[in-house]
Amino acid sequence: MSQRRRPLITANMVTLARLVPMPLLSWWVYESSISGLKWALLLGIILGCTDFVDGYMARRQGPTVLGGLLDPIADKVFIAFLYFPFADGIAVMPIPAWTVALMFTRELLVTALRSAYEQRNLSMKTSYLGKMKTWFQMQGIGILVLFPIVAHEWGPDAMTWILGFGVVAPLIAMAGLWLVRHKFWPGALVMSGALAALLAVHRLAPAWTYDFVILVVVALTWVSGFDYLLVGLRQLRGRGDFGRADLVRLVGAVALPCLIFAVARLTPAPAWPLIALLSLELAVGGLDNLLSHHKKASGALAWGARTLGASALLAVALLVPSLSTWLCVVATAISFAGVTWEFWRGRDYYLDQRIRNEAIRGQGASALP
Repeated sequence: MSQRRRPLITANMVTLARLVPMPLLSWWVYESSISGLKWALLLGIILGCTDFVDGYMARRQGPTVLGGLLDPIADKVFIAFLYFPFADGIAVMPIPAWTVALMFTRELLVTALRSAYEQRNLSMKTSYLGKMKTWFQMQGIGILVLFPIVAHEWGPDAMTWILGFGVVAPLIAMAGLWLVRHKFWPGALVMSGALAALLAVHRLAPAWTYDFVILVVVALTWVSGFDYLLVGLRQLRGRGDFGRADLVRLVGAVALPCLIFAVARLTPAPAWPLIALLSLELAVGGLDNLLSHHKKASGALAWGARTLGASALLAVALLVPSLSTWLCVVATAISFAGVTWEFWRGRDYYLDQRIRNEAIRGQGASALP
């Protein structure tokens, strides 16, 4: 029997390749120019397309633990690199920093709670909005980038026609899907409804357009996590075994994003260490969920030394702005060292080595008389 040939390009390779150019997104947005926004939008569209490509390849080639870990990491880092410059107050289109801080607080908080549930074998069913959450975040930032480009190239009225098309197109697609496959697509109603509301705000109160977009994205992001925040917390309280490791994760999940965006807006610290710090903490969350499932998650001391140590340095940066640059660099270095250690010690789980070893041992045992 011939063995199945390993593909030359795997889904995981595509996902890793998607991570490499992401810093360019922030670079171009920080240029505060229409040209920079155009390049950022083009790269964002390309990276969004590769998301579909690696998903298709994963279904064809078969899922892996590493792929299941990398794909959400790439999505979250993508969001971080795009939203951060706008929350940092760039001239083209600043948005309130607290709104973006709230969005990433939800991300880290739900990830911390998911680890607590995994450690206790509690199952939390993801809501429909939870599955749509990343899509809303990507579409929201895409619209924010598109507004100044369209206004500059074709005038403010052009965006009205684009939004109008965005309202109608999903409904047409939903009707076509029903006629062809008799399948209902509820996401079309959500998309059309959100864009219809945005169109109304854009026509009636144009000055509120950007704030409306980010507020809707943040609201939907938090609503999508209510199942974890309400139902899950009630289950944890009922068990009575909430420990220090859980507390450290939750405190860090709230403190870090809030301090990161406060330092970005209130001190002269450069953006790159803060974006790197945020991306690192978003990336390690999925691994922590995986290790929690296998009962191998870090304890309170190791996790707290990284997250609370970095948070303490950011808090000092707020108090002593003249030292903010060095304090942010040290905080990022602490996070990098801690996250690297987490990925190193967890490699047997996400690289499938442990699974392969168990399969080999199982084959050896079955061969015994």
